[in-house]
Amino acid sequence: MIIGIDCDGVLTDMSAYIFYYGEKWFKRKPENPDALDTRDIFNCTKYQEFLFGLKYFFTYCKKWKPRKYARTAINKLKKDGHKVYQITARKFTTRNNLLGIYSRYIYRKWLKENNFDFNGIFYCSDSLGGADKLKGIRHFSADVMIDDRPDIALYLAKKGVKVLLFDTKYNKNISHRNIIRVSDWKDIYRKISEIQKNFK
Repeated sequence: MIIGIDCDGVLTDMSAYIFYYGEKWFKRKPENPDALDTRDIFNCTKYQEFLFGLKYFFTYCKKWKPRKYARTAINKLKKDGHKVYQITARKFTTRNNLLGIYSRYIYRKWLKENNFDFNGIFYCSDSLGGADKLKGIRHFSADVMIDDRPDIALYLAKKGVKVLLFDTKYNKNISHRNIIRVSDWKDIYRKISEIQKNFK
């Protein structure tokens, strides 16, 4: 099988990053911990969210650790004969300027430092949403996509893509026949093995 894998929220726990650094920056506990984005979690302005990102986003990009068992599960999937691709809307990576070059560089560096070995990477615009993710899926002819964002998952599912949805509080209200919820990377490995049986 060919598997597309998102990064932020899937390879990493991005909510944990927002909580950790957000409490330092805003000097208070999250007001809505079930939300997805910094602005909603801390009930801040767009400008405050921008300043927070300016201070901590690249720290996250360089130093935040992967989710537990992510590397092990991906290595096992490759050993089982699957191909695994990164299809990510990491901020700034689609820009054709120095910021884009730098963002792609530190992204690949982070993957290497954490011993992830993907068959390829497709960078999606963070502003184009599911349509750009769908381009990446079609580019690699992926059979399944692993994601966490509710809007992306629902868009892809409605387009006929099988989605493994990393179960979080911010995506708990969506469902679709093409969406399968997963609790962690061990569960992802099990679900992929089950899906593979139906491919044979």
